[in-house]
Amino acid sequence: MRPTLTILTLAIGLASAAETTRAFGGSDPFAVAVVDYAPGSNASPAYLDPTAALGSPERFTGEGIFPSVVSPFSPPYNVGEIVSIGAGGHLIVQFDSPVVDDPNNLYGIDLLIFNNAGFIDTNYPSGIVCGVFGNDGGIIEVSPDGKNWVVVPQTAATGLWPTLGYLDAGPYDPKPGSEPTDFTRPVDPSLTMDDMMGLNHEQVIQKYRGSGGGVGIDLAGTGLAQITYVRISNPAGATASIEIDAFAKVTPRLPGDVNLDGVVNVDDLLLLISVWGPHIPGGMPADFDNNGVINVDDLLIVISNWGS
Repeated sequence: MRPTLTILTLAIGLASAAETTRAFGGSDPFAVAVVDYAPGSNASPAYLDPTAALGSPERFTGEGIFPSVVSPFSPPYNVGEIVSIGAGGHLIVQFDSPVVDDPNNLYGIDLLIFNNAGFIDTNYPSGIVCGVFGNDGGIIEVSPDGKNWVVVPQTAATGLWPTLGYLDAGPYDPKPGSEPTDFTRPVDPSLTMDDMMGLNHEQVIQKYRGSGGGVGIDLAGTGLAQITYVRISNPAGATASIEIDAFAKVTPRLPGDVNLDGVVNVDDLLLLISVWGPHIPGGMPADFDNNGVINVDDLLIVISNWGS
């Protein structure tokens, strides 16, 4: 049930009296250093440079071969864009400041890992999802000090979601787009492959809601308040290598900011009212307490953070 007109009127009145702003830190959101790399027994010989996993994920790939935007159907594959980890191998990277378990992060996600998995196109080159390729596993461990490691449970390093470089490009466009995605914004983790099957590229972009993709990790599942190091390893005996592109911290969003424009105002209030009830996977991100329901608790978060 949506709020009554009386509640909505009261909400607008309370919100107009609350002026709140927030600024976030400016440290590098991407991994800055390789601490250790062992390629393993069957790493791809063209991709043995571990520094390929530093800095931002790729937005464009295939230069000199088959130039294409990086999209969920066209993952990065050029030399220098990804690093390969074979059976028994590992990669350890470091951030310049801690990745923090922050409940204000969108969907509660704190860390993103980018790989070269992609959606299988059932109607190439139209971009129609019919499966996923390149999801070859990979164990993720995190550490606050580079010595004590905790395994991230039930999450593979080459899992969902494939990288999306631009909001205004087709699945295989030979030129970069003009509207880049946000590589520090996660995809809704309540989405599943079943939700994506049969969608076209434009519908996939809509589900991503401005995100550049990446495997999303909530540090709450590890029991750690913050981490600075990430280790990706491929079990001994693995038949496939895994390929990694980048690592990113999630940028906290302003509580109450439904449309993610950095301001909490009447637009956010009206959007929240429009999606009142159970959160729909891939829908408007108005469930601020991540309990699966958009209700008066989320409305009060909008009100208490009103302002610019």
